[in-house]
Amino acid sequence: MSEERLLTPKELDPELMNPKRFSIVTYLYVFGPKTMAELVRALGLTWGDLDSNIRRLKEKGYVSTRRQLTIRGPRVFVELTEKGRRAYEDLAYKLNKITRKYIARETGVSET
Repeated sequence: MSEERLLTPKELDPELMNPKRFSIVTYLYVFGPKTMAELVRALGLTWGDLDSNIRRLKEKGYVSTRRQLTIRGPRVFVELTEKGRRAYEDLAYKLNKITRKYIARETGVSET
């Protein structure tokens, strides 16, 4: 029986494979829409890092932003789009598959 090859990094979404963008999308996937300030605090990113990475994710259609007036003043909320959710789930599936294949290959235990 021939071994199935592992996916290469080029076959994974390059936008989401960036560690900062991956963290942003993971956080939004798990916790839902958040303000920019909440993301800065939760992920330990600088405002510049967050802004540039949100811009890249918006260009790909993975997140949307909306301004909202709150009691504490205007806030920018970031939300994962349906396209972003699908891309994240696809990447998570592929990464899980790679991990399972690698573990099976290294331990000699078949995938389950």
